[in-house]
Formats: sequence, C-alpha cells, structure tokens
Amino acid sequence: MTSTEPMPVVARLDAPTASTRTRLAVVSDPHVTPRAEGTAMVYHRAADRIRAALADAESRDVDAIISPGDLTKDGAPWEFEQFDRLLSEVDAPFVSVPGNHDVPKASVDEYEYGDPHESPPVSRFAERYAPDGEFPFVERIGGVDVVGLNTATMPDGSLAETHDGAVSEADVAWLSDALERTQTPVVLMHHNTPRMYDQFRDLRDAAHPEMGLPPVMRDPDPLVDALTEGDASLIVTGHLHNVGVAKTDDVWEVTTPATGSFPQAYLLFDVDPTGTTVRYVSIADVEAMTEAHHARRSDGATSMAYTSFASIRLASLPLVDERTPRTE
Repeated sequence: MTSTEPMPVVARLDAPTASTRTRLAVVSDPHVTPRAEGTAMVYHRAADRIRAALADAESRDVDAIISPGDLTKDGAPWEFEQFDRLLSEVDAPFVSVPGNHDVPKASVDEYEYGDPHESPPVSRFAERYAPDGEFPFVERIGGVDVVGLNTATMPDGSLAETHDGAVSEADVAWLSDALERTQTPVVLMHHNTPRMYDQFRDLRDAAHPEMGLPPVMRDPDPLVDALTEGDASLIVTGHLHNVGVAKTDDVWEVTTPATGSFPQAYLLFDVDPTGTTVRYVSIADVEAMTEAHHARRSDGATSMAYTSFASIRLASLPLVDERTPRTE
C-alpha cells in the first residue's frame, strides 16, 4: 500500500481531541529475528514487514512512530541489533514500551526461546526506546501526551517465568499523578485490559472451544481504576496480533495488529479538534498476505482461531464510530 491509497477506518472516537492536529503511527509485534524462519509468525518475513511499516509511516508525515512492544522474537541481543538497523533507516521520532518477548525470561517448559542467550535488562530497552531512558514516561508529541507503561516486567521478578503482564503498585500511583497533569493523554502499554481479553473469551465460547487464551494482565483492577478515574480516554496496546477496540467506562482501548504475522498491518491515529480517527494500513500485498494467512491458520487450533478473529474484524470495519461518518 502506498501513501496515496485510501485507508480503511478502524474507529472514529469523540476523544481524545487536540487543538494541534497530531498523527501517530503505531507499529506492534514485529518479532524480528535473523535466526528463525517459518512458523505462524512467518519469522523470515519479519524484518521486511517492519521495514515496510516504518517507511510507509514516515511517508505519511507522522509526528512520531510509537510501539506497544514485542520488537523482537525472544529479546536476544542480535534481534535488538537487527531492529535498530531497521529503525536507523527512518528519521521519524520513535518511542516504545517493552513487550513480553523483549525482556529476560526464565527457561521454563512452557516457553521455547530458541538460541541460548541472555536478554538485556529492561533498563537497556528503556535506554534505547524510552524518551528519557526510563519507564514509565510522559512524552509530549504534537498535541498529545504519550504515557508509556511497562507491563512486561515487575520489580520483584514475578513475571520472569510467564508471558502475563502486570503494572507495579508504584507505577499505578505514578500513572494517577501523571494523568492529573497531562492535557491529552494517550496511554501506551503492551498488555491489554480485561474488556479486550473478554472478546477472545467470547470467540472461544462461540466458535473455537479448543482455543487457548493469550497471556493476561494480572491484577488489572488498580490499573483500570487509575485509567478510568484519571479520564484517560485512549489506551493503545499490542500483544494480541489482532486489530481490536474495547471500552471500559469512558476509556477506549485500541489494539494494534502485528506487523510480523497475519494480518501484517499497522495503525494511524489522527487526533484533531473533532476527535480521533484510527485507520488501518496494510503492509503486505496479496501474495504475502496469502502466505501469512496460511502460516497462521495451519499452525494449530489457537492460531486458526486468531486468524478467524482477525478476518472477522477486518470484514467488520469500522469497529466503532462515535461520530458522523465523513468522506475519507
């Protein structure tokens, strides 16, 4: 897809608004690696897909490119090196929070991490991709305040043997304070709110009883309370490799599809005085999409369910429209 082609609308939201028109590209879950091929993740295409997403986003005059994480397959040093080489090809500002695949994990039976390696600590991820080299953060971009949360690690190490997410008590308190002093917060985090997970449970119950559910956010209530009480009108997440929109009270969550696996796309967020419009940008042609679709749907019951869910959602765009439809 070129920068001149129309883009399907995912959502039109009444909030957030910004007096200064701001465009953010959100790229998620590229899972780059130079040492793996195939699987449902189509690892041998990962670098090409995120390269295409970054270049396309820059061609659309974005104020910044932001990411909810899982930049790498397993957090290996050579994977970060590959991602950084790809990132060096664009000039647009880039910020990211870590995903569960970007941080050190213990070697446990449930998870296979490929080549033996020692993942850099989350502090190294922050040095690379956080505005001031630490999490959490607030970064003013155009007319919005991007609020970055680390859901992939906990100070006590309690997430080291799981892909679940959590936010520490200290970071929840920080978030409550940050939301009071920001003008137009857009919260960026990897893991999802319970309302978004509920959509996967509904899919399982309705059509795919054999489906395994994705890793969840542990003890989410304090975080959700801080978001709702702090009037955070928009959360941007990744993790599920599917485009999605869910609402908790007055807080919308928009989940970004993966660039690495089907459906191989990213999202554009335009925030202006009328509200926020979210558009879907494919980064794969028909041949590449066919390859990714086949790889995903043929990799077991859970992958097949994810592919089904992605296809249903893409056929249902826009998922939410709070405003009068406009000519795109």
